[in-house]
Amino acid sequence: MIGGEKDATLGRQSLFPWRVPLSVDWTERWSVLDGRVRKLTPGHIAPETADEICIAARRLANERLGPSEQLKLEGLARRLMPHAAWLKPLRQFRVGLIGNRTLSFLINPLRAAGLARGLLIDAVEAPYDSAASFALGGANVFGGEKIDAVAVVLDEGAFQRPSRLSNRASEDDAVAGAAQFLTQIAAAARNLTSALPIVATIPPTAPTVGSADVATAGTLSRFLIRVNMEIAFGAERGDWITWDLAGLAAQLGYGNWFDPLRFHEAKTPFRIELCPLVADHLSRIIAALTGKSCRALVLDLDNTLWGGVIGDDGIAGLRLGQNSAEGEAYVAFQRFVLDLRERGVVVAVCSKNTDEIAREPFRSHPEMLLRENHIAVFQANWEDKASNIAAIAASLNLGLESLVFVDDNPAEREIVRRELPLVAVPEVGSDPAYFPSLICSAGVFEHLVLNADDLGRAASYEGNAQRVELQAKVGNYDEYLQSLGMTMELGRFDKVNRARIAQLINKSNQFNLTTRRYSEEDIQRREENREGVLCWQARLSDAFGAHGMIAVVIVHMGPREWHIDTWLQSCRVLARGVEETLMNRLVEHAREAGVQRIIGEYVPTARNAMVADFFPRLGFAPIEGQEDPERKLYMCRPSEFSPLKSFIAV
Repeated sequence: MIGGEKDATLGRQSLFPWRVPLSVDWTERWSVLDGRVRKLTPGHIAPETADEICIAARRLANERLGPSEQLKLEGLARRLMPHAAWLKPLRQFRVGLIGNRTLSFLINPLRAAGLARGLLIDAVEAPYDSAASFALGGANVFGGEKIDAVAVVLDEGAFQRPSRLSNRASEDDAVAGAAQFLTQIAAAARNLTSALPIVATIPPTAPTVGSADVATAGTLSRFLIRVNMEIAFGAERGDWITWDLAGLAAQLGYGNWFDPLRFHEAKTPFRIELCPLVADHLSRIIAALTGKSCRALVLDLDNTLWGGVIGDDGIAGLRLGQNSAEGEAYVAFQRFVLDLRERGVVVAVCSKNTDEIAREPFRSHPEMLLRENHIAVFQANWEDKASNIAAIAASLNLGLESLVFVDDNPAEREIVRRELPLVAVPEVGSDPAYFPSLICSAGVFEHLVLNADDLGRAASYEGNAQRVELQAKVGNYDEYLQSLGMTMELGRFDKVNRARIAQLINKSNQFNLTTRRYSEEDIQRREENREGVLCWQARLSDAFGAHGMIAVVIVHMGPREWHIDTWLQSCRVLARGVEETLMNRLVEHAREAGVQRIIGEYVPTARNAMVADFFPRLGFAPIEGQEDPERKLYMCRPSEFSPLKSFIAV
């Protein structure tokens, strides 16, 4: 009911329809895990134990929790926090909350929401209504601890509204003032905390008087529309990340979103009951920032992409389009899949079918929007789907955590959840009309403002699958590399690619020698220090297409000694000779500059063991007498360096 009492149907059970229903043994599983966490000793957690704990917590969090279960999960997340440094599968993230209303109710739900997405989120609230003083150059309201992002949650009370109705000049002044305030608070977040600002769009806290409000200058609804567009434009410019809280409120409806009694009593900007959902919505943004969003959509075929069973019904018997409600729903779902693909999501097929028969609709059905060339990996056989999904991940060179599996069959969904707990499996049901909305609500493909690399990612992963096929045909690996016709584009950091560079630095974990994290401001400072810092970005292309940006290297340059601070590469281009090519060029530059030594540093983590032998493999020798067990140093003399084998033209 608009503006009335709370809708009786609103509850946590209905807030997360894409999650599996609460299992009968949830409390028992929580109790076992919680007891295990209580006995943990910081610093004495084996990697395999950490993996088990993180997977178990993630499975608990991805069910439709009731109020009691929500509180239990929040307690578990709180008890995991002291062990964050040893629970590497859970990515740590600390977010500050600031606004002009009460936000403390979000702190514990955020911790619980993070577990569902492989995150360990710690949240801290700034003092009440401190947004204005923070924006105007006040002290760091979050104290001295490091903050990764500042979430700015405001309502219209934070701004000076238009002074008169039907006066466009007054409205323009008010919108300009709001935009300036947002810019100031974002700048304060960066300058005072070195954190990335996340600015929420603004839902209404008052009902619309009438439809003409959107056409009348000075009304609250029109003012908020324009301020929200300023928030969108700021995100497009790269001033901040946008969090579409107004969009979430619109989905729920004004009456379900806003509680006027609680607002006047406790200054809460939304219903307290919605905290788990709001927290999940923010955790989607954090997942996108930290590389935890999914990158591939794996689809079943029969009764998922079309109605019917191709092996039994044949092409003519499929329900697809044909002016029927069900058939049109399948076409709409395929259109949604193509939209995801345009955003860089790679599409794969996993079906229990005979391969040739399964491909027939893609080749000859007139209503099919998806065609074979849209599918990166086509797995149609009679093996179990969990094994086929694992094979798809290997072909795409993606981790299981990057995959989303969609299947109309609840039994198949449950088997994949059990066998591959890192794969996201939304509870999409069996009606294709709801597939798009449930996948979107799950937030598995949340992304930041798209750039050229994002848009080309699907084609890049499709090329990966083709390269795997070529490698199988070519017996000699050197001949295979040579046949790829690889070309590397190497350049300094620049403003155009600054956001993408920051994205790579902050989400790369495996092929990352030091896993140091730098903000866009940190990158800009290094970018501008041309004398003291070498900053490279590398792109790779081959006969099958472009990979986009695949490596970042930062080197501190002294007159006689250079120190490699950061070296990371995309796992999409493993074993291609990228590191050999980059090292050849780096040593060549050092030799020309008269450098006597290049120092390489490796900081071991639970995720980067794959590069433990990086420096020895590239001709560096360990430095004797090291005392710091947390890092290992290696040295190379440019004058003695022998160029490494490479098949990449720079």
